Amino acid sequence: MKILILNHNQENLGTYFRCFNFGKELSHLKHQIIMICASGKKFDLSIRKKKINDNFFLLTLPRICWHRYFTGQGLLRLPLTSFLVLILKYDFIYAFTVAQPQIAIPAILSKIIRNKKLVIDWDDLWGGGFGLVHGKLINSILGFFEEKTLLLADKITYVSKLIGKRIEKLGLIEKSQLVPNGANVKKIKPINKQRAKKVLKLNKKERYLVSIGNTYTTSLKILINAFKKILLKESNLSLILVGSAKIPNKLVSPLVGKVIVTGVKPYQKIPLYLGAADILVLPMENNLIEKARFPIRFGDYLCSKRPIVSNAIGEIKYYLEKYQAGYITKSTEKSLASGIIKILNNPRLGNKLADNAWKLPKSKLSWGKIGKNLNQWLLKV
Repeated sequence: MKILILNHNQENLGTYFRCFNFGKELSHLKHQIIMICASGKKFDLSIRKKKINDNFFLLTLPRICWHRYFTGQGLLRLPLTSFLVLILKYDFIYAFTVAQPQIAIPAILSKIIRNKKLVIDWDDLWGGGFGLVHGKLINSILGFFEEKTLLLADKITYVSKLIGKRIEKLGLIEKSQLVPNGANVKKIKPINKQRAKKVLKLNKKERYLVSIGNTYTTSLKILINAFKKILLKESNLSLILVGSAKIPNKLVSPLVGKVIVTGVKPYQKIPLYLGAADILVLPMENNLIEKARFPIRFGDYLCSKRPIVSNAIGEIKYYLEKYQAGYITKSTEKSLASGIIKILNNPRLGNKLADNAWKLPKSKLSWGKIGKNLNQWLLKV
């Protein structure tokens, strides 16, 4: 089949990875994939076509980043995507994040004007979630598209049980399928800790907590405050924050020399930071946004064979708990700090959890397995 994937993100950010990995695995199963997303550049007026493999092509659309939340999605990418869905050849559209009008409107046009099949994926909570950051009006618009566009879908995929309950309330659960995010078992492999430290020019005698991510809610504050508590008992310890998330200077300035903020790093370097970790920390907040999502970095954590400590909720808590793949704490910074200290001082337990975590991608959460299951379900569209 010819599948057109619509993604609102820029390259290498957020849901892009879910779309890309779905597309890549489906292309290995002989489907022809075109994926549309925003350019990864801050200023790019071109439409670019990139070949991923013989069956998978990426189309990146113009992006002008003049504000954190305004990058040309309405003035540029919405009309361009609408035009493309009307002229490109495909059997059905796979639309991700229809809460965003620049995805929902083209998907609706394809369904109504061209009578194409429509599959929708729901992997974050926007209405009543991320939308609240933008005010009541924007939240209402995002919530409207997020739910109403589903009524046109032939099939729906979703990432968490909480979102599944929302779909069930809409009376659409019978044509829906839970599809988790996966782990990149081919590119993320365990690396010797001292080797990773040497390559990254880290102190070989220091111990490191590592947190990787581009999107934090107040969980970042929980992590930093927990780290402050840990330092009162464990002095030879540093925290490495990897990703594009903005780290408020006032939050980390009291910890000069103890917190390393790397910014965005190429994906090929991520295994080194994972390998340098004594503990991988996945901070979360006890709210609807966190319960609805499934952080992509979780799969990378699992593959690295390092102990994971998290004040987990939602899907992350489910997998850590069911497969004993990490140490779960309560949501508070005090509990998170205590859990990290416990694993630091109990390497036997840490190694056991790391071994369990490492087995999980191969048995349940590899992108390959997820892709094959998804393929069987999409063949029914």
